[in-house]
Amino acid sequence: MRKSNDIETALQSLLETDGFSASAHALPKSLRFPHVHVTRTGGYTMDMVVEYNMVDFDVYAQDPADSMTTASDLCAWVRNLGEKVVGSYCYASEISTVPYDNPDPRHPNIGRTTFKAQILTRTKE
Repeated sequence: MRKSNDIETALQSLLETDGFSASAHALPKSLRFPHVHVTRTGGYTMDMVVEYNMVDFDVYAQDPADSMTTASDLCAWVRNLGEKVVGSYCYASEISTVPYDNPDPRHPNIGRTTFKAQILTRTKE
């Protein structure tokens, strides 16, 4: 039986390997800035092994300017995911929504910038 990739955990691990503070599935109670939170927002299977993932990246920082700067840098990181191991294997990645200011009502005193990406992966068998 084919299982869907846990793209969030795979991206969190890769982000941490590359020196980012990151989380997936649940935002930690305390944040080390800047912090990247990854959420899969949908997607679909293209065939028995290829999966198209839609992913939100929320970047938290001390203020909106810092979160925007980090999110812009992170966009370049996402664009360079092609041919890396993300879950199993990443064929391609693209930014579908450029970074935008997205204040978090749960944390009104810190900056949050969001952008969306589409990541094409080969699933684990």
